[in-house]
Amino acid sequence: MKLQEIKSRFDALWGIRKTPEQTWDLIEKYISPIRGGKFFQDQSSEHEIDWRRGRDVFDSTAVLAANTLASSVHGALTNPSSKWFELRFRETALNDDDSAKEWIQACTMAIWHALQESDFNLQINEAYIDLVAFGTSCVVEEAESEISWQGLNFSTLPIREVYFEQNHKGGILNFYRRYEWNPLQILDKFGEDGTPDLIKERAKQPSQADTKYRVIMCIYPRKNGKMDTSKPIQPKNRPFGVKYVLHETCEMLGEEGGYYEMPSFIARWQKASGSAWGFGPGTMCLSDVMTLNTMVEQRLSSAAKVIDPPALVTERGMLSDLDLRPGGQSVVRDIKGVAPYESAARFDVADHLITGYQEQINKMFLVDRLELKESPAMTATEVNARFDLMQRLLGPVFGRLQTDLLDPLIERTFSILLRGGQFPPMPEILANHEGDFDVDYVGPMARAQKSDEIGMINQWLGMMAEMGQVFPEMAILPDPAAAGRELAKVMNVPATVVRSKDEVDEIVKKKEQEALQTKQLEMAMAGAEGAKNLGAGAKNMADAGMSVQ
Repeated sequence: MKLQEIKSRFDALWGIRKTPEQTWDLIEKYISPIRGGKFFQDQSSEHEIDWRRGRDVFDSTAVLAANTLASSVHGALTNPSSKWFELRFRETALNDDDSAKEWIQACTMAIWHALQESDFNLQINEAYIDLVAFGTSCVVEEAESEISWQGLNFSTLPIREVYFEQNHKGGILNFYRRYEWNPLQILDKFGEDGTPDLIKERAKQPSQADTKYRVIMCIYPRKNGKMDTSKPIQPKNRPFGVKYVLHETCEMLGEEGGYYEMPSFIARWQKASGSAWGFGPGTMCLSDVMTLNTMVEQRLSSAAKVIDPPALVTERGMLSDLDLRPGGQSVVRDIKGVAPYESAARFDVADHLITGYQEQINKMFLVDRLELKESPAMTATEVNARFDLMQRLLGPVFGRLQTDLLDPLIERTFSILLRGGQFPPMPEILANHEGDFDVDYVGPMARAQKSDEIGMINQWLGMMAEMGQVFPEMAILPDPAAAGRELAKVMNVPATVVRSKDEVDEIVKKKEQEALQTKQLEMAMAGAEGAKNLGAGAKNMADAGMSVQ
């Protein structure tokens, strides 16, 4: 993309987004106040940052509810304490091959450890908070080095800085990020050779040290066809290009770079028709949150009048100012001419309304359904019930998160580790196959979703065994080995503890041969015993003077 095109496209996106930004500013003010700034106000200096923005929040119900829902999603979908995904080949033959299956499981563990060693768990939690509050979040995955393996780096970007254009599938086509940097930051990022003379001159002036300049980063797909990204490629030839543009002068900063895959992922809680941006519980209950905040503020104001009531005095009853300090003295003409103002505020009505709005907000954030009881521990039944609730309530949301965020993130991580040589040698069977794989999620939420499948298999096996007592042909219908392999697959049992089909067939064949040999031996022994008994009978008859004809 040309520099002028990047600037023009960004300016168009910046103007289009003014309407949702007004809603986001209110969400940030009342539901996510820790962000500390306004969406539609450019913060060109330190003095324009609103550090006291959280003082406008008089009720924290929505803040706590948003964090509770975000933590529940984090624990159910990408639980940091256990492996929450598994890679599987799309070809059934590869999944049945021991060497291929062990290799893909080794790759899974390598990806898992790489994520655990990075800041993924910290950043993904912030992404869930943004997702719950604003309905949209953005996560960026960077490799610390494209030359040698040095780990991964994740960052959750404030959506005030993020703009993007969609492709025909609703995904990211062109990604833009807005920076507000001072001259010293620009010079530090791009160096002397990559910084325009105007910025270098201003970097030398102390009066310009706090002045911010808008810098636009654009990541865009290059039209160079499909490439093999498993091998090193020069930055200017990679599938995705990246440029930094100084918005004021439309000059390029630094050199053009490149990515092997799109490093930015946009997740949306729910998506409005015709809009690129999503909406979440924070968007839907914003009116209730603002009403509750006003009601609590009014109640506090009324309570202040009761705690420290104003005084009622006659027109000429005071000879001095009213001194309300401890031990203070006020001079009055008539003691009966001074009386406190008794407020008739209905705190019971206010408390009833406030409680109702708090319950409604908690319902919108699903807090009342996700927290089953107030206790330090839950039974296994309660845990299963909780995940069953989440499955029914958040199933569609989890599906969108997997498609928009987690699937491309794991695929990019796989490619980064493959280029970094972090996987074991590939088995020969994969040389003749494309080896495409799918991501199978095995976290707490995924296991809850698969529990129905496990129950159906067990129920069907039990029914066949029971009905087989009456109808023998039904007892031979189940394939025990196939059922065991399917249960192992659903329950995510490691391949190292499950025998392959060939091994099972060989063991069954060996047992059948041993059973046949045992039967033949028993028949031979029975024949020998019969001949022995016949010989003994003949001898007895001879001894008795009888002949055998």
